[in-house]
Amino acid sequence: MSWFRRKFLTGLVILLPTVLTGWILYNVFVSVDNILKPLVARYPFLDIPGLGFIAIILLILAAGVFAGNLIGRKIISWLEQIVTRIPLISRMYTAIKQISEVFLRHERTVFRKAIMIEYPRVGIYAIGFVTSTWEMADMNGNKRMFVNVFLPTTPNPTSGMFLMVPEAETIPLPCQVEDALKMVISGGAVLPFIPQIKLPSK
Repeated sequence: MSWFRRKFLTGLVILLPTVLTGWILYNVFVSVDNILKPLVARYPFLDIPGLGFIAIILLILAAGVFAGNLIGRKIISWLEQIVTRIPLISRMYTAIKQISEVFLRHERTVFRKAIMIEYPRVGIYAIGFVTSTWEMADMNGNKRMFVNVFLPTTPNPTSGMFLMVPEAETIPLPCQVEDALKMVISGGAVLPFIPQIKLPSK
């Protein structure tokens, strides 16, 4: 029974990620592919597997091409002005647009680098990701650099907290953002890097 349990759990660890990922992708594909279901009901010859998925890809591509020219930008800007004047819908639309622009814009990286900060109290450290930097002056005119930090949760890094931290109080990590994310997702079980960190003296 000990051998059976050990081998069964090993097989489960190997197969579960693959099967679960395949199941999610399959359901997403089927949901998107069924977008043409009303049209297929009227025209049965359009009942081709994958046609709805291809139609969505072409629609997104056409929207990107349309928004890339002057006329398209004018029309989209005009439509956005109408949407932003509708109560409730305007806030939801603005929030979704801002989030999508942050994570889907190709000209910049969302997370610039991985850092370590003292959180939630002095002596305890957490891994965060710098999204931007800015400067602020106090009443005496002394300027200080701050960093906007996304502090992810474990094991789901898509949720977390937003912190504004003085740059001098951050500790850069000697690793890529992807390696730091692996550590966060695994709860520290996976150590893709051995940090050589010099903590500030107290």
